[in-house]
Amino acid sequence: MIRFLFLPTSCFLFALGSGLAAPLSDSAAPFQVNVPDGWVQRPYPNHLPGVLVIAPGTPPPVVLQFFYAPHKGKPNDTKMLADFIGGVEESMRGDGRGSVKQLSTRSLDVDGIKGTERQYDLTLKANGVTVRTKIWYGVSAKNLLSFQTTIGTAATPAQAAAFDKALKTVKFKR
Repeated sequence: MIRFLFLPTSCFLFALGSGLAAPLSDSAAPFQVNVPDGWVQRPYPNHLPGVLVIAPGTPPPVVLQFFYAPHKGKPNDTKMLADFIGGVEESMRGDGRGSVKQLSTRSLDVDGIKGTERQYDLTLKANGVTVRTKIWYGVSAKNLLSFQTTIGTAATPAQAAAFDKALKTVKFKR
């Protein structure tokens, strides 16, 4: 089973700095994506490959995460995709910080990569707050991909819609 570090709650704890403009600032990423102007871009925690995009506010009302893990295989490998999703979901349930409820699942292609999008409610044990998390999972020939958004209760409708808009702009480097 593939393990994945799931960080939606810890992402809400980052201090905010000055905003950067779209597009995504991580030139090492195997994709390009447009993100909202004025949102802060930060490296993914623990030196993992990826970037966080944080909406203005304290705590941040919305955090976008674009994670990729180098992987050599065939693109759109359905078994690898199922294993990857299983690993992420296991890490969400197994860390003891809260409970996870899957709300929906659907197939969703992003720039030619077949994937699965799932939506969850994550209820934090520490304070009982529930946040909505939506994750798109995909497998390319070179990477395991996990793009997600965590939406807090203070998010505006425009902030909450940022993830879906960003996914439509993803272009993979081939």
